[in-house]
Amino acid sequence: MRNKELPRRRDKEQKEISKKAPLPYRIIAWACLIMILFGLGYYGSGLMLKIFGKKLYVPGEIVVEKNEEGFKTERQVAEIKLFLPENGTLGVTTYRLVPSIPEENIVASLEQWISLMRSKGLIEGNSRILHVFRNGEIMYLNMSAPFYSSLQKLNKDEALLFMTALLRTIIENFDPIKEVKFLVEGKDVTVTAPVDLSVSWRLAPRS
Repeated sequence: MRNKELPRRRDKEQKEISKKAPLPYRIIAWACLIMILFGLGYYGSGLMLKIFGKKLYVPGEIVVEKNEEGFKTERQVAEIKLFLPENGTLGVTTYRLVPSIPEENIVASLEQWISLMRSKGLIEGNSRILHVFRNGEIMYLNMSAPFYSSLQKLNKDEALLFMTALLRTIIENFDPIKEVKFLVEGKDVTVTAPVDLSVSWRLAPRS
């Protein structure tokens, strides 16, 4: 009985082997499957980004310029509003930049703001931006220690105007940022006077 069953089992195994597609076809099928999965992953990540995180939007305009050879070239230029304390209120000046990645746009704009504040004697010369990153509507601003010591030299009203100028420069130029959390050299800020920087800051609603 066993001898009679054995050929039948072998025939069955041979039929199963013969049903498999040739190796080149199987390789092509696997390659197509990988490409499909890669495409689905790329589309899915883009969809998740749209749902859970908006891109920073910097309004700009197209500027036509002539290069050295006389040919016209086009480039997008963004106009950034820089808010500055002036005689107990806020003044505004503009700064033009060629948009890059969002974090670089923010750093370039804030460096210009710090330079103007330094010329007014409101910020120490060695105040620097160390890092900027964003999580949804919250921006984390990592500054060097002299930036905070500059702020501590002001009275409360001056410090509030200082902070309002900084917040408006960030929030009104870089949508969708609504809130700023301050860090000092990578750590939480413990400064609470003349204003409390241990908490995140938002602009007060306009009446």
